[in-house]
Amino acid sequence: MNATAFGNQSQETVTTEKLLYDAAERVGRIREGRLALHVHMSRLLPQNRDEGKIRIAFRLMEGMTDAVRGQMFLLTNSDIVLICKDMRIADLDAMVYKLRALFSKDPITFADPAMEGDRFATYYDLETEYDAFLALCGELVVESKRRVARQRTAPVIRELDAKGLTDLVGRITTTDITSVVRRQACVRINDKRAAETVFQEFYMSIADLQKVLAPDVNLLSNRWLFQHLSQILDLQVLAKLQEADFRALPVGFSLNLNLATVDTPAFKRFLAAMRARTRIYVEVQLVDVFNNLDKFFQTRDILSKLGCVTILDGLNPITLQFLDAESYGTDYIKVTWSPEMATDIQTAEIVQALSPLGFDKVILSRCDSEDAIAWGLDLGIRLYQGRFLDAMVAAVTMAQCPQAAACTLQQCIQRHGVIGGRPRAECGDNAMLDAFPPLKALS
Repeated sequence: MNATAFGNQSQETVTTEKLLYDAAERVGRIREGRLALHVHMSRLLPQNRDEGKIRIAFRLMEGMTDAVRGQMFLLTNSDIVLICKDMRIADLDAMVYKLRALFSKDPITFADPAMEGDRFATYYDLETEYDAFLALCGELVVESKRRVARQRTAPVIRELDAKGLTDLVGRITTTDITSVVRRQACVRINDKRAAETVFQEFYMSIADLQKVLAPDVNLLSNRWLFQHLSQILDLQVLAKLQEADFRALPVGFSLNLNLATVDTPAFKRFLAAMRARTRIYVEVQLVDVFNNLDKFFQTRDILSKLGCVTILDGLNPITLQFLDAESYGTDYIKVTWSPEMATDIQTAEIVQALSPLGFDKVILSRCDSEDAIAWGLDLGIRLYQGRFLDAMVAAVTMAQCPQAAACTLQQCIQRHGVIGGRPRAECGDNAMLDAFPPLKALS
């Protein structure tokens, strides 16, 4: 071997993907009883692909596979691959369920009727699907080499620090961030299966905000600094909603707010300007409640006296096992849907947890399929949010809109989800866009 060839080999980075491929080749000799599991962490939204959470997921899987002969690989794109022998599918399902719960706010953990297969996890029976798995491992090796090459030339992504936060706050106050404010309808379905919008939830898209203000900074890298940043963003959302050019004012505004924001003059100005014209809902994340329980109860009482509707957000089957939702005293609670909730055991557990509260006080969110709606209606839940409803609202809008021929359904969904920016400007009828028509025939 000549010196040049040897030198090139020594510089090649050995990635986890290469180690996985080597292991897959060895497994090919004896495939009986072997399974593989591929968890697609790389498909998580950027704000949910936190390195700490990925490590927790990896350790969680490690703990569940210690008793079996298995190999685990944390790939350079954050995916996790497990190769195991004589492990029951039921045990793998239980593992995947816990991982879904860990990332329960991310859309990939739920079924999508527009896509085939599970976007979160893929199983391989290596007795019959070995060739497909080996081909996947080969593709992952190629992708990892490209990724390493890009990282060598890519700009460094900095963690958020105090100086960076100060710079960001300055940019926020001088930049029009209307284009990164998102909205989504919450609909009530009556006994006749007709539905109407109860409120529109408004929130900031952190991923888009990062692109606009700080593409070289990881806004979520420091939890406490991001908490302060989110309070600044609350004030900006309140201001932008008052300035927004709504052709038809929403029947209800729902705002995701930090507890501290309720005490600010900006929130009081928002209430003074809006509550006589529409109903105000305030959503508080469960994690914020746990951070300061006394502050939450004080804030809840203040909001009630001001005539606001309160919503406790961030609940799922796991959290419902450990808390009494009724004891928090909010007008509504928001529960995140996942397909596993439809199993007999989980449905029974959820019924037990929510019956004291009453299903009329439950909002089922992340409803990305008709299955979620059918499950909720069987329990008596009437309030829903999610991409399935977004698509229905857009479809009904297009059926009534004289400009519909110039649009696709996906464009209409996107335009309904913003309050400004290019998508809204490209809509031929903003009055129709803001109307959020009733859904007359929900099957």
